[in-house]
Amino acid sequence: MSPETIDVSFALTLSSIGIYVHAITVAIVIGFSIALVVLEFLGIKKKDKEYIKLAKKVAIFLIIAFVFGAATGTLVEFGLIQVWNGVILAIGSYVFLPLYLELVAFVIEAGLLIALVYTWDKFKNPWTHWTITVVYAVGALFSGALITSVNSWMQAPWGTGDLVKLIYPWAPSYGPNLSNVDFLVELKIILVDNSLKNGYGPSLITPTVLEQLINKHGILLKDPWVSLTSPVALISVIHQLLATTIVGVFWIAGALSYKALRNVEKREKYFKLFKSVALIGAILFIVQGIEGHEQGLMVYLYQPTKFAMIAGLEKSGAYPPAGLTLFGDPNYIFKGFDYLLQVSENHPNPDIKIAGISLKEIAISDTLKALEKLPLVKVLYEVKLLLAGIGVIISLMILSTLVFKKFWVGREKILLYGGLAMPFIPPAVAGLGWAVREIGRKPWTVYGLLYPEELITLNPVNLWVGLAILAGIIAGLLLTFWTAYKVLQKPPRFLLEVEE
Repeated sequence: MSPETIDVSFALTLSSIGIYVHAITVAIVIGFSIALVVLEFLGIKKKDKEYIKLAKKVAIFLIIAFVFGAATGTLVEFGLIQVWNGVILAIGSYVFLPLYLELVAFVIEAGLLIALVYTWDKFKNPWTHWTITVVYAVGALFSGALITSVNSWMQAPWGTGDLVKLIYPWAPSYGPNLSNVDFLVELKIILVDNSLKNGYGPSLITPTVLEQLINKHGILLKDPWVSLTSPVALISVIHQLLATTIVGVFWIAGALSYKALRNVEKREKYFKLFKSVALIGAILFIVQGIEGHEQGLMVYLYQPTKFAMIAGLEKSGAYPPAGLTLFGDPNYIFKGFDYLLQVSENHPNPDIKIAGISLKEIAISDTLKALEKLPLVKVLYEVKLLLAGIGVIISLMILSTLVFKKFWVGREKILLYGGLAMPFIPPAVAGLGWAVREIGRKPWTVYGLLYPEELITLNPVNLWVGLAILAGIIAGLLLTFWTAYKVLQKPPRFLLEVEE
């Protein structure tokens, strides 16, 4: 294994850890925001102070998690530019608008969060404050949606038309061609040529080279909104926001179930709060399972190699779950890697070369690289489905309390133990789903267009620097929860009436 490969592998691992840690705060910010809206609504509607007290605790936790989320989010974006500086071109074109709008949303979100916390009990009409809470929650969801749309473009590079299909004959078309193909092809030649010679691609993506390309070919992208108009983006946003909300909501429900089991005297109070929060999570968990069909359809339509990995289709054949949900036929024959390789072998443009390598060679080589990931992706996906099944059973139990109220009288502990499991099951499902999404995209960073080797920094990623970053991330996360614990133990003035 070459030093360059080690650098890329280590950089990918470091980026993955950073994203997963950042995802913890994202889940808190988004999931807690939705829970906060519902809790404050119930408190005002029922005139029940217990809901308001819990809502205020959630708000305090939110503001602490928001600060850490801002730091880790900055670190993740810093990594995109510094470690993967080849993505600067994409950031400046295809994903410029969603990233810019996300920063605007982030600033508005920060202001509204401060207003939310420090205007509590300041309005004669409590619904005025609730309106601020709702607008803040919408801002948090909007921010998450914009970031997800960026990742979605990396999954399916919308606006490139048949460009990917030119290289990989098994690929679909990615919408209308809104890109300057000549620009992209010449840039790809530069990246491939340089990565073959030096092990790194982006050294030639300099202002001088880009200016020359622009002068020669014109602008790269005709429509900067393209990453937001992809059907993959819409479905991914819905799926990801549901997953993130579910995780955050069940973290609150888990804490309440723990308090109810530990404190017998106040179990009735905590169980009431637990049930209200857990019902939100249970409903969304079931909805996400149904919506997962659309997510699977997007993978089938726009990522043939990833679908074959998930289905374990080294050879073409049936995959009953997808056959039944997509076509109503469990025996439907899906195209596996044998078909993808056969199509690559019979490449319609075998003589066209990129930096001296024929498109046929590239198509076969990259399809085989994707095939190598099949065992890992399939196992991750199957474990995810198993855990999701357990989550569905617990969610249905929670939902049944709306219909079979008498049945659950005296059996509350069963639900509470289920509540203790749910802070772990949805995060595991979401984490495995994200792993399948990202690993299944390989060997590309932008599906079918760009490789990690073409985007990584010229400077080798130093192990000690990476470990220092990792230590900082972990220390920051621990500090976040320690701070939240101390603040809730000794609340600020507006929370003084809250029970410890």
